Amino acid sequence: MLMEDIISGRFQPGERIVETGIAREFGVSQGPVREALRDLELLGFVVKSPFRGTEVGRVSRRELAEIYPIRAALEGVAAYAAATRIEDSALARLEELGAAILDAASRGDSRGQVEADIALHRAIVEASGNRLLMKFWDSMRLETTTFMTILVTQRSLSELAERHVPLLAALRARDPVQSRDLARRHIEEFDEWIRADLEQVERPRD
Repeated sequence: MLMEDIISGRFQPGERIVETGIAREFGVSQGPVREALRDLELLGFVVKSPFRGTEVGRVSRRELAEIYPIRAALEGVAAYAAATRIEDSALARLEELGAAILDAASRGDSRGQVEADIALHRAIVEASGNRLLMKFWDSMRLETTTFMTILVTQRSLSELAERHVPLLAALRARDPVQSRDLARRHIEEFDEWIRADLEQVERPRD
């Protein structure tokens, strides 16, 4: 639950997390909260310092640029596996999330679009049936959410939404090679956008 609160933006990057307050909110002792924060620290969702205590992690553009090639490879593997074994119920869930992305875009609901987009990608990884892939993907959720939040402020919502259509079609056709290639390309485009943005930020000014 605490991880979801960070991913959803309820706790903002750099915001302090006080154990006693969290324990009171969830009606538990500080022990489970401390253990959860320890796990979140290992995943990079929170950071601890001697003077400021525990804070929600911050993700730099440089870190995003480093992680997206890894995510592209991971999601390519996941999409290939998913296409070979996906069940009708999982396909129906993907179609539902794809429709939710398009609907959010048509209404200008950027937050709703981000949430549905991330849920769709997670559902594809989950459909692969590979628990290790799922674990790796979950460890990158903070970076994924951070970039998607940045992206919807810089790109057309409808453009971003439509990019999922070919991937869903490939999964519906249960074509593993096309699903893998489209999934990789989908994420690689994100990587290109990040690097272009990073180069612009770091370019020396006259």
